[in-house]
Amino acid sequence: MACEELLKLLNTDWRGNQSESSCIVTHIRSCSLCCHGLVRLTKELVASDPLSCEQCRSRFPAYYEATRPEYPLVEMTDEELAEIAFHLSHCAACHEEYEQLVLLSELEERNEMSE
Repeated sequence: MACEELLKLLNTDWRGNQSESSCIVTHIRSCSLCCHGLVRLTKELVASDPLSCEQCRSRFPAYYEATRPEYPLVEMTDEELAEIAFHLSHCAACHEEYEQLVLLSELEERNEMSE
């Protein structure tokens, strides 16, 4: 399911625009559909993704920490957060890998990892 508000925000000229990037990040952190940084977007928006899978995956740990609503432990720029959310919205491979990282991290945080 795609979040209509996020779609509207990502249809703006947000790259290189701190104000627009901040709006996207504020939305991601407050929306129940987007709060964990995993969203789905339409094909029309994905054509302009400058982030490669390798670049996206290298930022997963920081992105995970930065998107924790209760206790963000890492600071990322709003544009970096928006770029990763944008890439994860349409790249099935990165999306799946990030979901696995989230699941493992949440198990570890609850001390439910088996030795």
